Amino acid sequence: MIILHGVALSPYYTKVKIALIEKGVNYEEVFTPPAQDEVFLAKSPMGKIPYVEINGFALAESTAILEWLEDAYPTAALLPPSPNARSRAREIMQMIELYLAAPCAPLTRHVLFGAPLDEEAREQARSDIRRAVAALTRLTRFSPWLAGEDFSYADIAAASFFPLVSQMTQAVLAEDLLAPLLDETGYMARLGQRNSIAQSWAGRDAAVAAFMARRKKAAQS
Repeated sequence: MIILHGVALSPYYTKVKIALIEKGVNYEEVFTPPAQDEVFLAKSPMGKIPYVEINGFALAESTAILEWLEDAYPTAALLPPSPNARSRAREIMQMIELYLAAPCAPLTRHVLFGAPLDEEAREQARSDIRRAVAALTRLTRFSPWLAGEDFSYADIAAASFFPLVSQMTQAVLAEDLLAPLLDETGYMARLGQRNSIAQSWAGRDAAVAAFMARRKKAAQS
């Protein structure tokens, strides 16, 4: 049994959950907020989520967890068969996380936690996200998946981060910065038809709704 620790608000948690469902392995979800106490750090050295426990073996960092799953459960592969295609899937996943999701983080903290965000920071995020979208446009294929014919790490990253980036840029910057990449591809609809993604999105949406309800109640009290 694999125990997945974290919170469904996190796109990195979503990433691991999708992979677990795709692999068809038995797993249990345990609500575990990030922390910096010694007990938590013994499981996740940076105090971040998600992390997993596998028969007493603790492993943090979402990509390392995906790689463990790919090694341990090679059937229902999440990487294409050829070295070139495998490296492309990994490349796209890294680009999504490093150059698209990271610049979006200040927008997310502003919307969810009320963190300050001045105009300069907004425009920097807009510029960085646009640059990432242009780069991804050069690499992605949508034939039908991001790295080609095979559903892969690239699509798991997209399912985890694309909705967040789209929502946050619309909420803070008044435009969907992902539209130039996704318009008329039908890609998000294809993603949503996969059970692993539909299930993970439902969990994320419920977590976001519960979080915003608690925040509103706290503000009113």
